[in-house]
This record gives sequence, structure tokens and C-alpha cells, in this order.
Amino acid sequence: MDVVRKQLLGVTITVSSKESILTCLGAYLQEGGNEKTRPVVVVTPNPEQLVLASHDTSFAAVINRADIALPDGVGIVFGLSVLFGIHTSRISGIDFFSDLVRMANKEHLTIGFVGGMNDQAHKALTTLQSSYIELHGWSEQPKEFNTSADVSVYPMDKIVRRIIDTGTRFVFVGLGAPKQEFFIDALKKQLVKHHSGPVVLMAVGGTFDVVSGSIPRAPMWMQHMGLEWLYRLFREPWRWKRQTRLLEFLFLVGKQRLFHS
Repeated sequence: MDVVRKQLLGVTITVSSKESILTCLGAYLQEGGNEKTRPVVVVTPNPEQLVLASHDTSFAAVINRADIALPDGVGIVFGLSVLFGIHTSRISGIDFFSDLVRMANKEHLTIGFVGGMNDQAHKALTTLQSSYIELHGWSEQPKEFNTSADVSVYPMDKIVRRIIDTGTRFVFVGLGAPKQEFFIDALKKQLVKHHSGPVVLMAVGGTFDVVSGSIPRAPMWMQHMGLEWLYRLFREPWRWKRQTRLLEFLFLVGKQRLFHS
């Protein structure tokens, strides 16, 4: 994948513009497939995930195996600017997801939704199909699992078969980090083994909840300022412990700046 990358706290971040990434993905899908064509993985690391990766080498390895790692978080943009003088724009995961759905609709490509609590994947797909009449897709809610070890032995056969039989080109996985990243990594290995052809696998977190209307998205002004995390915290205050990782992220960025300046 012909994109520009930079390592931030040991995690490779894609710093190309959103437009150039979408162009690369469009070209990848148009090339068609052969036995050497491998799925492309898109992840959306934020400061919380980078802190998690700093403590969990297996998660860091999974993130770094992704082909595209969108700077989904104002903290990521800040870190790249402070440490490397790279002035890139935040690429929201949900906005990028919407771009890929529009691409799928325009090119008549099948999409698949995996995950979401309480059938949110199916609800999100139904909502999108009410707007995109020609959008073809399917949804699947896998059984619950708790650890990366559970994912490694998860029976992927049903999902793999569905992807191949329907010619699915986009699979969006919303299981929350780090489960979804481990799930995608395992799914990619199975698709390579079955020579699935070009497939884009993207981690989408809680996107299904927002698309289905179950959870409202932050006001536009908060989106533009990169404060969607604050809006989510306001609506779900139980998340406050997770947000303490933002302080650790800032500490790690400051530490790297101090010792590598």
C-alpha cells in the first residue's frame, strides 16, 4: 500500500491525506484478485490504544501489521506535530467508514458488518440501506469472547465462506479495541489461506451504534475540534477511567520529546 507512515510511540501511523488513502484503496480494489492478492487492514489508533500498545506487545504487533493506521484522535495529530513536526489532519474513523460505504455503493460492492451489541450491526446496515438503495451487504454478530487467545481459536469458517461466496469487498468489524484488531488479524490469515481476493478489513469501534441511531454523534463543532471523546465521556461517564490513559499518552510524548530532542 503506497502510503506515508511514521512511528509514534512504537506504533506506525499513516500520515498520508485521506484523499490519497482512498485513492490507494480504490486502485487496490479495481486491480482484481489473484492468489497473491492479500486483504488490506485499516485500523484507527487513538491515544488510548497507543498507551495500551505500550503495555501489550501482542497488541502493538497486531496494530503494526495493519496496512493503514488512521490518525483517529486529536492526540495522535498533536504527538506527530510535537515529536516530528508533521502537520497532518485527524482522520475520523466514522468519517472514513462513511467514505468507504459511499465507495461501495457507487461501485456496487458488497459490504459486511461484524460485531456490535444487541444486533447493532444489522440495525446499522438497515439504516444505511434506507439511504443507499443499491447497497448490498450482510451482518454477523459473533459469539462473545474475552481475550486475544479466544480470538485465535474463533471459528472463522462461516464468515470466511460468506465473504467469498458473496464477493464481499469491505468488512467492517465493531467489537471494540483490542478485540476487533485481534479478530481482524485472525480473519485476514484465514482469507489469505482461502485466496479471497481483494478485501478491505476495517476496525470501526462503536460506529454501528452511531450509524443505527442508538448513540448520537457529537455536535459538528466538537467533531471539528477533535472533542468527540469528551462528548462520549459526558454521555457515558463510566468511561472516565479509560480517559486517564490520555494523561499517560501525554507523559509518554513528553518523555520521548525530552530524551530525543
